[in-house]
Amino acid sequence: MITGRRSKDPRPPGKSIVPWRGTSMNVRLGGPRRPIRCGFLLQRPSSAFNQHIAQQLNELQKQDPSLGVELVLEFLDEYLEPSKVAAEMRSMAGRVDAVAVVATESPYISEAIDFLMERRTPVVALLSDLSSPNLAGYVGINNRMAGRSAAWATAHCAGQTGIVGVLIGSHGYLGQEEREIGFRSYFRAKALDFKVLEPIVCFDEPENAYKQTIELLKTSDELVGLYSVGGANKGIIRAIEESRISRKLAYVCHELTPTTRVGLSAGVIDVVLAHDVPELARATLKMLVDSKNAMPNKKQSSIVPFAIYTSENI
Repeated sequence: MITGRRSKDPRPPGKSIVPWRGTSMNVRLGGPRRPIRCGFLLQRPSSAFNQHIAQQLNELQKQDPSLGVELVLEFLDEYLEPSKVAAEMRSMAGRVDAVAVVATESPYISEAIDFLMERRTPVVALLSDLSSPNLAGYVGINNRMAGRSAAWATAHCAGQTGIVGVLIGSHGYLGQEEREIGFRSYFRAKALDFKVLEPIVCFDEPENAYKQTIELLKTSDELVGLYSVGGANKGIIRAIEESRISRKLAYVCHELTPTTRVGLSAGVIDVVLAHDVPELARATLKMLVDSKNAMPNKKQSSIVPFAIYTSENI
């Protein structure tokens, strides 16, 4: 059985910590073995998607005690500040055996990965890849393919050719950068009559996305589509609904959450591309355990599938 508690955090504000203390039968060939402590650094706890990941990890650990793992889950509010993410990564040395992290590309993050690897604590990039040569592996979707799929959906759902707006959480995420590259490459190759605007950075903040979408709708009469590369869909939906524009926009985004599910049902969102979160959780735990047991010399990669949702299959 797993118990979870939110402990009082003695460190500076800006981070929420939820340690999950797990126990397992831990019976394998060759006799009992100490559970491998798997640390996860996820983003803001208010995110339904992040909570879904945590829930699936928790359920998987309970349902499959043969995994032989303990979970330590931490949520970071200041996840777009690489130095603070890196400091938390370093603090996991000695507390866990392997770390999975969602982080932006930064020298701070690369140095933290080196620091942990020197202490035989492998690091796995979750959702968005990292370029550090000492990274143990990556678990997530093929983001370039997801971006091309989003472009296909946008081109086919738009009632006419015209301008397509793009909102991105941060250029620091290699995963989001790969999605944008895939998105543009599709239009360059197969839909030249559309014009894709330069991405607007919203930092995954709904209020930012709301104001930026309102501005897009005001300044571009030829806007026929929107692609949300990261999060903040609540703000985009609000802007579209309040603007009451006469034309129907093609709107494609990522992750099936309560917000995007309502958007699909209402017809505001056309297509949602979503991680297979149960498979994501299982693949990440497997890579963490394998990396700790074997300490691979070569970076591993586990590409999980993504689902495509419309109003008719949610």
